[in-house]
Amino acid sequence: MWLKALALFRATHPLPSFSVASFVVLFGLGVDLPLEKLWLVGLAVLTQQFSVGLSNDWLDAGRDKAVKRLDKPVAQGMVPLASVGTASIVSAVIALGLASALGTAAFLLMFPMLAIGWVYNLGLKANGFSVVPYVLGFGILPAFVTLSSQDPALPPVWVMIVAGLFGVAAHFANTLPDLLADKQTGIRALPHILGQKASALVIAVTASSASLILVTQSKNLVPLVSIGGLGLTVALSLLASVLALGPNPPKLVFHLLLIASLVNVVMLMLGIQL
Repeated sequence: MWLKALALFRATHPLPSFSVASFVVLFGLGVDLPLEKLWLVGLAVLTQQFSVGLSNDWLDAGRDKAVKRLDKPVAQGMVPLASVGTASIVSAVIALGLASALGTAAFLLMFPMLAIGWVYNLGLKANGFSVVPYVLGFGILPAFVTLSSQDPALPPVWVMIVAGLFGVAAHFANTLPDLLADKQTGIRALPHILGQKASALVIAVTASSASLILVTQSKNLVPLVSIGGLGLTVALSLLASVLALGPNPPKLVFHLLLIASLVNVVMLMLGIQL
């Protein structure tokens, strides 16, 4: 039973799920979200991410088995497919329930947040529009935080653009390590269409551009923090791009983007002023 529970947890894609939830909480701290709302925001986004991650493994079970994915518990027969599907739906319901406690605006926004991830898993991941859910999904995360405040309001447009650009970088960084396996199962997302070299360039340009927008628009950032954060982001994104050019891009490419995202969320937390 414990092994099945652990396998089910692995199917939630815990690293990206907890990372996104943590980033949202940090942003919430930056906009002075009250503690009683901050933990609800974090849990709501975490369960939303769990739902999307579980639905990915549920819907992709056939493809994952065909290419013998060792990192997918369902493909390895470690957890029943029905359990993963049920857990995905239950997680979505919990996310909506938590969002309802944050107010009408946050509750309504949770529907597209869930839908965007599910639409990607249902088929948008297999064509040239695969990047759209990442742009929208990451771009509206800051809005979920600010709409959960005592005085609901949208964040500055530049904040949503920064989040969306990191979403683009995350999509390319997450897809490149699976290029060979995806080709075997007919997946032709935008990174596959553009090719490895162009995709590596996209990672560097989008992550660096997002950081540049952040440091130029955040009026409260100390210059030393701005320069250091921008420099670290550029270095991490360039390293990710170089690794992405290898014959078998490692998962480290995605992990480097997560670190770069964390650097910029911290800068955003320190520099945001609504």
